[in-house]
Amino acid sequence: MVVSSERTMALYCPACEKLQYHVFSLFEFASSLRPFQCKCGFTQGHIAKKRKRYEIRLLCPSGDRVRLLYTLREFWVAPLLTFYSMDDDEVLGFLGNPDDVESAVANWNSEGLDEEEFLEPEIIKEILSYLQKLAGSERIGCQCDMPSVGIDVYPDKVELVCSHCGSAMLMGATSAKDVKKVKGLEEIIMEPSSYTFLDECFKPVF
Repeated sequence: MVVSSERTMALYCPACEKLQYHVFSLFEFASSLRPFQCKCGFTQGHIAKKRKRYEIRLLCPSGDRVRLLYTLREFWVAPLLTFYSMDDDEVLGFLGNPDDVESAVANWNSEGLDEEEFLEPEIIKEILSYLQKLAGSERIGCQCDMPSVGIDVYPDKVELVCSHCGSAMLMGATSAKDVKKVKGLEEIIMEPSSYTFLDECFKPVF
């Protein structure tokens, strides 16, 4: 059995209602509980090794606690594990290989979207997934005093908007070229009360 030494986990935070990414190594685990904390300060859950099993404890948005048990093979080898609430009605997060987790997050983000409303639904999904990943790592923000950045989705574009100062960044979402531009950004920090097109960030300087 080939065991990966590193896994990616994406957990929904009931406190700030955002998805937080965690990357951890096989060598981090002992018999004691290993907490996973959101950037907002809320402890999203714990993982503990119990002999040949791993126990994951999560908190649902409803306040119910969920206890999940996985074998070593499932925990470290399965391409993707999906965490559900007690009634299997809500997805609480994902664990697995980075690419599989990112794909799962993209599909999860697009569940409430009507694909008929978009020119290129798959492009929209891929861009939203990457933006969610940046947001989960606190790499989307605004330089104003009280930043609170949200995402607005349109048929052919995606817009980041700061609800405090109104700054925004608009990015196209109709082609592979648009995806490449978005994924070329490691961080998005907007200037207060500004409006920017993503294409402007890539214009050559003469």
